[in-house]
Amino acid sequence: MDFIELDRQELNIICALLDLALELSTENDIRASLSRIRNFLKKVDNFDENVDNSGEISEIDHKMDFKKEYENGPENRKSSRMLSKNDASIVRYSINVYEMLRRGRYESLKEKYGIDIMDDVDKSWMKKAEAIIPDELYDAGYLKRLSKSLKNSFKEVKTPSRKLYISDLHFFHDNLCKRMDNRPFLDHQEMNEHMIKVWNENVTKKDEVYILGDFSIAKGKATNEILSQLAGKKYLVIGNHDYFLEDKEFDTSLFQWIKPYAEIGDNGRRVVLSHYPIFCYNGQYRKKPDGQTITYMLYGHVHDTHDEQLVNQFIEITKQTKVMSEGLTEPAPIPCNMINCFCMFSDYIPLTLDEWIVVDAQRREKIRQEMQ
Repeated sequence: MDFIELDRQELNIICALLDLALELSTENDIRASLSRIRNFLKKVDNFDENVDNSGEISEIDHKMDFKKEYENGPENRKSSRMLSKNDASIVRYSINVYEMLRRGRYESLKEKYGIDIMDDVDKSWMKKAEAIIPDELYDAGYLKRLSKSLKNSFKEVKTPSRKLYISDLHFFHDNLCKRMDNRPFLDHQEMNEHMIKVWNENVTKKDEVYILGDFSIAKGKATNEILSQLAGKKYLVIGNHDYFLEDKEFDTSLFQWIKPYAEIGDNGRRVVLSHYPIFCYNGQYRKKPDGQTITYMLYGHVHDTHDEQLVNQFIEITKQTKVMSEGLTEPAPIPCNMINCFCMFSDYIPLTLDEWIVVDAQRREKIRQEMQ
């Protein structure tokens, strides 16, 4: 797959264009794609900024080690600020929307993209667009050059299906708003509404979403109603709170499958799925010829509790332990690609494996800094 590299200025402008297009667009799949790319680019930019601004050599080295690991991932990315052609086509859509706004072509915007702002008589949307890119930069043809580099037109966009992961949503669980997680909601109703909203803003009907347990504490009928509102093809790895599975009113067809454990492929990698963290998981030592590990263990259950702190300690100890393995001439660190897909770590949004790798690295780096 081809990739297009972005510098920091381009990244900031593109994020602003995606935000603007997201405000205006109404088609669900387009909104999901816009939101997904925007969130990912912003998270990567925050990660890169932390690397650039770090004053500690050891921290820089560690972060750059992660960055190297990420750059050598399945897509062979040369930079964490890169867009695939599929992503670029969505960005080009946001550029086209911006161009029409900037020129006040509201009728064309409505006709081509179904965005109706004909009642904007004071041209507030045009003014908002003008504030994103300075006149001197726009007049110099900057946006045209950027658009040209982002191949594919909006008409050619075919949103690819993705594998997404999330754990421990706990729909209907009032107590998690008051203790343990201390989620920022008044009650489960407010929490349910928010989680459904951000899910559907980021998941398309083509996506496959793997839920790593503890989806809902409600009975079958209420859980059916939640599942019927969520976009995508859903798969459930059973958690210890999924009692709705025992209710005869629950419609099992709302999930593609329901299993206590699973292993799947994801872009040339093996993904072990379990509600509970598995310290010694299948395929842990498997590597590609270039030495890159190819197996990831995704888990939930422990939320962000003391148990997760213990898991984190285990991961650190494991990665620092060197052993002899087949094909090696000297001891090497034990691979340990364990990622906690707890929903609060991703703002309740199901993420791709690549996105979870970034989120997990940021979170664990923060833990290292706090322990120093």
